[in-house]
Amino acid sequence: MAKGSPSRQAMGTLVFLCLGPLLWAVQLTLIYGPQSSLCAYGIGTGQGGSNLLVAGLILIVSALCMGLAAAALLRPGAAYELATGTRPSGETWPFLTWVMRALAALSLLAMLYAGLGALLLPACAQLR
Repeated sequence: MAKGSPSRQAMGTLVFLCLGPLLWAVQLTLIYGPQSSLCAYGIGTGQGGSNLLVAGLILIVSALCMGLAAAALLRPGAAYELATGTRPSGETWPFLTWVMRALAALSLLAMLYAGLGALLLPACAQLR
């Protein structure tokens, strides 16, 4: 596919619109997948089910995903250009920006709650 081809632009627009929920899905995958593995093998698990390795992983992944979503919120044109290979233009740009920003803002809130919940509860207590 050539840069800026119609199929790349259509798929890129879909990725642009769903950027927040996609980053939220990445955050959940990168938090709970390794958490389950680390806890199942007892790597880093302390008394009471706490695990500093898992807590560090949650902080890093959450900060990274939330930072990327915030960057897309602040610079939607750059995010659109990265996803589609073309510069944003046309009558639909305000609508596309509004939808992306609304979904990204909701996803930021969800990522914050998922990260806080994973940090506040004992990471490995449920596997004992």
